[in-house]
Amino acid sequence: MAVTPELTDPVAPELGDTVAIVLAGGQGTRLFELTGRDCKPALPFARFHRIVDFTMAALARSGVGRVMVGTQYRPESLTAHLHEVWAPVWPNGGLMLRDGAAAGPAGYRGTADVLRANAAELDAMGAREVLVVAADHVYSMDYRGFIEAHRERGAKLTLAAMPVPREEAGRFGIVTEGPGHRIAGFAEKPAKPAAIHGDTKQSLASLGIYVIDWPWLREMLADPKVLDFGEDVIPQAVHGGEAAVWRWDGYWRDVGTLDGLRESWLDFEEGPPPCRRPLVPGMKVRMQAATLPRDAFTSSVNLGGLRLMSPMIGSGNPDRWTALDRSVLMPGARVSPGVRLTNVIVAPNTVIPHGMHIGDDPTEDARWFRVSGETTLVNSAMLARRGASRAPVFSLFHGGPTLPRKAQRAQ
Repeated sequence: MAVTPELTDPVAPELGDTVAIVLAGGQGTRLFELTGRDCKPALPFARFHRIVDFTMAALARSGVGRVMVGTQYRPESLTAHLHEVWAPVWPNGGLMLRDGAAAGPAGYRGTADVLRANAAELDAMGAREVLVVAADHVYSMDYRGFIEAHRERGAKLTLAAMPVPREEAGRFGIVTEGPGHRIAGFAEKPAKPAAIHGDTKQSLASLGIYVIDWPWLREMLADPKVLDFGEDVIPQAVHGGEAAVWRWDGYWRDVGTLDGLRESWLDFEEGPPPCRRPLVPGMKVRMQAATLPRDAFTSSVNLGGLRLMSPMIGSGNPDRWTALDRSVLMPGARVSPGVRLTNVIVAPNTVIPHGMHIGDDPTEDARWFRVSGETTLVNSAMLARRGASRAPVFSLFHGGPTLPRKAQRAQ
């Protein structure tokens, strides 16, 4: 079935000279085992989507007619998903996938290097501007207003930014805004983020979304030392007075950490979606949702992030209730009666056995699972290691089970 974008006109006339570059090559190391087999943009999100779908849907709704996706780390499932779901939105070659192999044996060496390696293709597309977006953020933006602001301000590069709490700002590129929306200063992940003028509690953070005049950027990329937007391109543009900022106030989340992924996922499950879901008419939802065995529970209650499920048998016994407190079940994950999870991500196709409690004791959890920030990640391999360590060992001499030596010493 063909997929039709949510647009009256599939290509906005004002974007005829704009080519979108989707940066989708990141490994996502801060998501640990979740990205062991798939790149971060391909990970499932909010049950029925992949993270990349948010960016692709925003491009479709904005009427961007030509899109190039730069892939690199473990791109197989991402590539298959883009071909199956999103290629019909941009027929006749409007969607182009370019793996890091285009840059040579070493692959892409940085975010800006993606454009250097594909400069000939961008020239052939007749690009006047490039809209550079990340494939691993959760948001819904109409890029037309952003591109219009870039043209009005006459800058060579315009970045989108939004205020963030200053204590969290060290994770971002931080902008100091000057007169006429020009950028007076920029620091990539500073130890002491600059505050917004007149607001000492917030900093202005780059969202990793840029509109750039392509001829200007192409000339800059002639220098082989220019590899990254945050480290190289933006500082040079600021130094030359060629960088502007466009403020945005919508929902935007970086889901590159376990805390960020879990919290943003819950934003979509605990109430009305904080931004538009990335569905277009005709899209088939093929991802398997996480499951709670329906034959095991008679009722389910949501209490502000705490989901309580009552088992069919012995429902009067609190030990047989299942409780999910600020926790996420990824596709194919299952929980059994008597389970209690607090601030947990259950990885795809992982089964939490009867009566297990995770999230109450970070020290104990860290022995078996991945604990990062306030979130505990659990997958099948971790549960298997825990089970093997705790399994009884049968003694041929005494005719009964004995504990493993480590467990004996612990007692």
